[in-house]
Parts: sequence; C-alpha cells; structure tokens
Amino acid sequence: MPDPMSEGPGFTAVGLRPLSGGEGTGAYCVNDAGVIVGESGSRPVTWDRDGSPTPLPILDGCSGGRAVSVNAAGVITGSLHAGDHLRPVCWLPDGRVRALELPGGAVSGTACRVNARGSILGNAMWPDYRWRTLRWEPGGETVELAALPGDGETQGQDLNALDEVVGSARNGSGVRTAVRWTSSGKISTLPPPRRATACGITDSGAILGDGVVWNADGGTVLLTGGPEFAAGQVVRITGRGVAIGWGLTPGRHGVGARWDGDGRPTVLRPLPSDAASTCFDIDEAGTVVGESVSQGTVRPVRWDADATPVPLPSPRGITATVAQHINASGTVIIGYGFAADGSAYRGIAWRRS
Repeated sequence: MPDPMSEGPGFTAVGLRPLSGGEGTGAYCVNDAGVIVGESGSRPVTWDRDGSPTPLPILDGCSGGRAVSVNAAGVITGSLHAGDHLRPVCWLPDGRVRALELPGGAVSGTACRVNARGSILGNAMWPDYRWRTLRWEPGGETVELAALPGDGETQGQDLNALDEVVGSARNGSGVRTAVRWTSSGKISTLPPPRRATACGITDSGAILGDGVVWNADGGTVLLTGGPEFAAGQVVRITGRGVAIGWGLTPGRHGVGARWDGDGRPTVLRPLPSDAASTCFDIDEAGTVVGESVSQGTVRPVRWDADATPVPLPSPRGITATVAQHINASGTVIIGYGFAADGSAYRGIAWRRS
C-alpha cells in the first residue's frame, strides 16, 4: 500500500519507497511530467505518483548505479558501477538502457545532464585521474570538448537546449578558470570578473558563476548582498535570468537569496523560529526550495514570489529535512528526510495540490 500523503499548504507529500527492505532512497531530478529519477540502495529507479519504485535496467557486468537527470521526452541519464569504475548510460523512453561510449584511454565516466533534444553532458577520467568534458549527441555519438592550451583538465557543469556547455578548465600552469563551449565544442574563457567555474547556462546564453552573471550580449551583472549579507555561493539561474544562492549575515548566519535579472537581491529568510536558510533550486515562476535551520533541526521550505518561507509537510513515517529540486513548472518538488527509525535516508516528493 502507498504511504498516505500528508497535507500541507499548497502541496501534498509522499515518501519515495525503496525497492526492497530498509534501503535508502534518493531522488535527483524531476521533469514537468512528474517523472522522478534517482536510486534505491545502489540501483537506478523511477517513482510513480504514489511513490512506488520501478527499477531501471542495467548493463551486463554492472552492479548498480543511479539516475540523475530526465528530460521532457523521458530520456534518463546516469551512471552504473562497473567494478571500481563508473560507466555513463542513458535510458530511452521505451525503457532500454544504452551505454554512452568513452574516448579511447578513458577508464571511467559520468553523465550528469540531458537537455530537451536528448544531448547528454558528462565527464570522463583517464588513468592519471585527469578529467575531460564530453557531450553525447541524441544518437549516441561522442563529442570530446576542447581543452585550454596545455591540454589541461576540464569539468562540465551544465548545458542548455542549444548544446552550449559551461564549466571549468585548467591551463598549462594548472590555474582553473570558468569556461564556455560552443555547440561545436570550441572552448573560450569567460571575461572578467574572473571566476574558477561557471555552474549554469540559460537557453539565451546567460551564464552563472560565483557572484556574477555573464550575459550573452557581453555585459555582466554582479550578485552582491548589499547591507544584509555577504554573497557566498550561487547555484541556479532561470531562463529569465533570476539567480539563487546564499551568503552570510553580519551575525554569521547563513541566508538564502534570490537575485533578479538586474542583480537586485531578495533575502529568503528562514522560518520564524529558525536561524538560517539555504536554497537549492528555483522554477521558472521564481518559487525557490531549500531548508530552514535551527539548532538541531532542519526543515524543508519553499519561498514563493513574495519571499515568505512556507514549510513543507512530512509524509507518514518520514521526518522531512530538505527540499532540493523543483521542476520548471513548479508542480513537483523533491528532497529527502529520514525514516522514522533513523536507519536510512528516504526520498520525498511534494506535489502541488
């Protein structure tokens, strides 16, 4: 029987059950159709609306893995365990698993994002622990993205619907800097202010780095905290150019923040009885999800357009702690908590009522 769903203001909550026994579960992505992907124990799975899991097939010779991204068409990507290494894969909408080929000499690899057209972003590792960024075409062809002069390491972080990729690269001196790759795989460094990495790119070409947005027209927007907080890490940017992250107040408490397209910050305060907040994801309407923290207590929370924090409910048998992702339409939030006996993490889905 499915876990009864708990009612909360605007959302209902359901626990994402394991495939067997007391395994932990983790949800890592949800698309606008409500398809949730993740892992149960060490096996890749999807969950239905009632929180029932379905295992995803694995390749011969692999022992398990996780699914981490799903697009609107239902293409899923992730990685499988192959001995001491990882093997990037995708699952097609008809349920088949397909290996994503690695370049010659690479011994391990991961796949981290799939975009609307089915292109997949990943990274491959060579025996000397040097990582390089890859992109796989919808048909499975491997595209090895360029490195900076000196053949240094690269790490891809995000790709948009046009197959443009952002991340970081090391030059011949070992200095890491934020970079962008075109759809053809050509690399370029991002202009000042210099940052070590870029973590997000929109379909219009706006790029998010720590404390800055580089716009496609060549302009930059600085993300500062003004008098209320010192800006720290940024994590997401929407298609409208709204960014989220967090920083520290003068009293040394963490606080979430949302910046509009002009860089004006809105503080995302914790719940009234709590001391700190952190945010992790944002939908296209500006709803943000994250956590509200007091001494010894962490609670999942959402902030709507007016930035008022609203707690999210716990499913029966689970103490909810963190809301980590929200789909673009804002209809489903995913996160995790702890089983009642405290023995395992459990994934949670919140669906808009």
